Amino acid sequence: MSFDATPEKMRLFAEDSDDPMPPEVAEFLSKMKVTFSAKSDKPLESSGEKDMTSSQLKISGPGGDVAEYRLVDKTAYYRLDLQQFAKLSGETMPSADELKGQLPKGFEAGEALLTGKWIKVEAADLENLRRDMTDMAKSEGGADAPTEDPTLSPETSKKLLNSIRNAFAGQVTTKEAGRKDGADHVLATVPVRPLATAIVNGLRPIAKELPGGEKELPTEKDLKDVPNNKVTVDFAVKGSELSGATVDLTEFDNKLKKKLAGQGDGKLPMNLSFDEPVDVSAPSDAVKVDVKQLMMGLGSLFTGGLGQDDAAGATDDPFGGDGSLDESFAGLG
Repeated sequence: MSFDATPEKMRLFAEDSDDPMPPEVAEFLSKMKVTFSAKSDKPLESSGEKDMTSSQLKISGPGGDVAEYRLVDKTAYYRLDLQQFAKLSGETMPSADELKGQLPKGFEAGEALLTGKWIKVEAADLENLRRDMTDMAKSEGGADAPTEDPTLSPETSKKLLNSIRNAFAGQVTTKEAGRKDGADHVLATVPVRPLATAIVNGLRPIAKELPGGEKELPTEKDLKDVPNNKVTVDFAVKGSELSGATVDLTEFDNKLKKKLAGQGDGKLPMNLSFDEPVDVSAPSDAVKVDVKQLMMGLGSLFTGGLGQDDAAGATDDPFGGDGSLDESFAGLG
């Protein structure tokens, strides 16, 4: 996924938000590329999370890859470029050596993460940690304790998919748009408000089977607030396979269309491209993280050094100043 837009267009896109978009963020988004790839034991339309054998999510910008996630053989891999993230906020990040100097001894995983190297976590460990935290919250009797994520039965999933398909079938019109860049193009146009209304009406008969029930569905009043515009998606097809889709985001918002009228062609295209999944491999140099030890170490970090007053023995050292945290982090990775 990417945007075909200038930094100024991206800034105007977010102009009405509470927080104005910094120039660094506008520059990044105008050149951002999000890549996702996945392989499954089952066809895509019937695949669930447990069926995925490998997957990859990568976010890139003008300075290269910013963040990446991989899942290979039930092990999750992460890497992050903190220097680029810092630039998005207009801040200057300490050098890699300075960052490493602030870490307790033995915190190899923290050092790897802060310096843009790979870390790896067993998916089972993450699931066990989530379960332990849920059980702990429940045992404390908190009203806001997390609950298990709601799941749909196969029967309900099929009903949901059929409802959405029927809504689109009754609202979408298509026409051929010739050939360009080696692909046949088909334009699909849909009226946004009638489509949204058709989808919601199709879901009402099965609302009791959905998480949240009917109270989570939009009301008639909500649907009247949906823009009554027509939106066109340009689909590219190569050799009977979908290779791309482009939609102009200004078609969803008349105010945005007016604001961008003086910016080039006045459009803000969002592009999606589709291809065969890439082979996702496990990074050979990833540092292993023991999740529970990591949480204990971070807990010690904040309780042992940060936020303590002088009477409790705090020092200018943010990690406590007496080396007491070294043992907490020893063995991580």
